[in-house]
Amino acid sequence: MNDGARQRRPWLMVLLGISGAVVVFALGVLVGGHPQATGLTLLPTGVRHRVLGAGSDNTAADIRAELISGYYLPVHSAALERASVDRMLASLGDPYTYYLDPGEYAAMQRETQGLFVGVGIQVLQQGTHLLIARVIPGGPAERAGLRGGDVIIAVNGHSVIGEPMAKVVSVVRGPVGSVVTLTVRTQSGKIVRAPMHREVLHLQLVTTQLHSVGQRRVGVMRLAEFDQGAADQIRTAIAALTRRGATSFVLDLRENPGGLVTEAVGVVGDFVQNGTTVVTTVGLHSPRATTRTSVTPATARPLIVLVDRLSASASEIVSGALRDAGRAKLVGQRTFGKAVVQETVTLPNGGALHFTIARYLTPKGYDLNHRGLVPDISIPATVSADAALNRAIGIAAVAR
Repeated sequence: MNDGARQRRPWLMVLLGISGAVVVFALGVLVGGHPQATGLTLLPTGVRHRVLGAGSDNTAADIRAELISGYYLPVHSAALERASVDRMLASLGDPYTYYLDPGEYAAMQRETQGLFVGVGIQVLQQGTHLLIARVIPGGPAERAGLRGGDVIIAVNGHSVIGEPMAKVVSVVRGPVGSVVTLTVRTQSGKIVRAPMHREVLHLQLVTTQLHSVGQRRVGVMRLAEFDQGAADQIRTAIAALTRRGATSFVLDLRENPGGLVTEAVGVVGDFVQNGTTVVTTVGLHSPRATTRTSVTPATARPLIVLVDRLSASASEIVSGALRDAGRAKLVGQRTFGKAVVQETVTLPNGGALHFTIARYLTPKGYDLNHRGLVPDISIPATVSADAALNRAIGIAAVAR
């Protein structure tokens, strides 16, 4: 394998699932992953069901080498002997390990920089179903009436139940201005067919609000996902809200499916002392490693972290680290429960292998996989989003 052509990129996709996997990729816009998040072997259309032929043997060999040297569990020789990339990876039974062809990989790199073409949704996969985790404000999906918690059952009239995430992503993506139709089952059980025009969308990672509660002011920062620049944007938001008089903060991670581990570490660093433990990773080929913050905190003021059942992966790393450090209380619902780490490795053909390299633990050693984080103060799922936020703001206002 040509090491000069290889580039490793740490990447925490979104997910996992209590009853399945989750992937946040970019369904045309973010279906991410983060994505984010997925059954199964996520292989792009054009790669799935294809036996690598002449000229492709090197790609299969490169993938075998990466699995042997970096996969977080032992890989059975029978898996490595599979004749095609799709069958090789499918035999692992790992929903977070998949191949990206050069076009898919280029699209993923654009998406982590906040530029998307699609309909404006982020999804998680639970079992055989794709769950909408978040609808991007102002995008086609929101205008069509889709909501977080809706389940995608068909795209362009074809069922996607049980389909790999990458296949769905490739179908939802398309040229700007073209039409794609999603059929969803709402939380009330209603079946809705929603035709939408694909658009170029710019994801606003951080939005802020300032609320007055008596004599105190609470700054609210909602983080959409942990894409490139998230930590810096949170730091900027803290400074701006502090100038406006914020005496405490709410970090809203609801419907945040995850993203880059480097940004998760940076966000924790915005609130804790330099050198604070963020996460510990353990893998077959990677020694037990502890990651710590390396920046001066932006604020020491009281903090509440607001989470829900769609807060996954990097969101859970941040939430667990802040709570274990005694820096924040968690308010809301039990989180999603995804505790494995992926890495994206660029291959010589311009594509990439996205594969699991380790599992992670919170600073106090808690393995949240399949279990999630239980909040310190629970808010029932039946409570509206606005009411849950108001509850968190009230708690932050009296926090010391």
